[in-house]
Amino acid sequence: MFEGLGQTALGFVSKYGFVAVAVFTFLEASMLFPLLPSEVVVPGAAALLVRGPVSFALFVAAIVVGTTTGSLFAYWVFGRKGHAAVEGRGGWVNVSESKVERSREWFQRWGESSVLWGRLLPVLRSVISIPAGFSGMARWKFTLYSAVGAAAFGVAITLLVRTGMSLAGIPSP
Repeated sequence: MFEGLGQTALGFVSKYGFVAVAVFTFLEASMLFPLLPSEVVVPGAAALLVRGPVSFALFVAAIVVGTTTGSLFAYWVFGRKGHAAVEGRGGWVNVSESKVERSREWFQRWGESSVLWGRLLPVLRSVISIPAGFSGMARWKFTLYSAVGAAAFGVAITLLVRTGMSLAGIPSP
């Protein structure tokens, strides 16, 4: 499943460049299209688009813009709508009450900084906005932590991809 979706996403990246990266990361972080994790698309997009310092900066900026705006959307939905956004209560997100409660407890245990370091972890990268919205975390802090975490993710993935390509003897595009 991921292979076909991943190829389609990379086709859009090849055609639309950094805008496609921003749109993809927005869709994932907003929970509007969480079916294709960043680990599938972002490394391939980095290999296609990053050729030097300027494209590196643009690539990371696209990830930051997409992830931060998508995260703010999810944060707003769950902060404003709260439990009403959950499907079990007639909302549009299919998350059980028990999972919502566990995420709230988890967020309380690990704290607001989990928004920052959570952007580096698979799965958590997108869903961390839900308990942050439920908890009423300050929007400025949520935005800052999301942007810094997204930048760290973009830099780390890009460096790993470019280093791996160099070690494998694959020339830069």
